[in-house]
Amino acid sequence: MREQFDEQLEQIRDDLVELCTLTEPAIDCATRAVLDTDLSAADRATELSADIEARAAELDHRALTLIARQQPVALDLRSLIGGMHNIADLRRMGSLAAHIAEVARLHHPEPVVPHELRGIISDMGVAATAQAAAAREVLRTRDEAAALDLIWADERTDELLRRLFAATKSDEWLHGAASAVNITLLGRFYERFCDHTVEIGRRVIFVVTGEIPDQ
Repeated sequence: MREQFDEQLEQIRDDLVELCTLTEPAIDCATRAVLDTDLSAADRATELSADIEARAAELDHRALTLIARQQPVALDLRSLIGGMHNIADLRRMGSLAAHIAEVARLHHPEPVVPHELRGIISDMGVAATAQAAAAREVLRTRDEAAALDLIWADERTDELLRRLFAATKSDEWLHGAASAVNITLLGRFYERFCDHTVEIGRRVIFVVTGEIPDQ
């Protein structure tokens, strides 16, 4: 029984890594959609989000079933409960990528991002993709130091968001209230995407050590 449980638990961990892998092209396609008014990229981001949702639901069910049938304790229980929370974070990351893509779709063929903010949005997209990739590696290796690096790296996105908000509130903003709202939404979507990767890092540390790191 123990050998079978270990195999099932390891398969859930592997599938969680694979699920996280899908968030990288999802956020990358969403970024291309808003920067290039690319409908095909927006469609791809939406498709990936749907795939993440479907896989996450199935994986969540398997984890819950394993808990119910095997009644794990200590490290195994932390792994399963933490895994279920990570699944929820990855689902939300997929949804956020789809939200970004939807902003591009709703305003097509007009560009969403003013020229002077393209660099910031591009950097936010790069940072989000990097955070997703780092989260994947943390889930794969369960390395505490890498998880801490993932948490600290989120400061980059926070700084970009501050710059984005400062631009929309500036007296030099010439693009109107609607554009400011769109840019604010995009910034928040990227911020929340990266916040979910931070939660994954914190949760991996909890699974490994039994302690939750400070915010």
